[in-house]
Amino acid sequence: MNPLSRFVCRRCGACCRTPGGIVRLREDEIAPIAAALGLSEADFIERRTALAPDRRSLVLLDRPDGACEMLDETGACRIHAVKPAQCRSFPFAWRNQDSFRSCPGLRALSDGPDFFAGLPVRDSL
Repeated sequence: MNPLSRFVCRRCGACCRTPGGIVRLREDEIAPIAAALGLSEADFIERRTALAPDRRSLVLLDRPDGACEMLDETGACRIHAVKPAQCRSFPFAWRNQDSFRSCPGLRALSDGPDFFAGLPVRDSL
């Protein structure tokens, strides 16, 4: 059985606080996120996104501390209902080397990171 089948997200926001991490946006995600923030698509793109380092997509901006700008003061996602596919698919479709250390939901599944050694690691979708 895949150990991730027992994963339960604790909505702690730890995965949203990975310095250097990026959240790629698909084109069809821009309008719903902009609407959820009360912005036009153009304003959302100008004020809340940047071009990805590989120049293949837009990414959400980070705060100066490296956390996702979409986290509110309580650590909850301000766009949870319309969050990007990359966010929705963690840790099932992707996770990085630090995911086990930072995510309490993953740590609860086993006694150590070797438990996940057979699962592929990808830094994003």
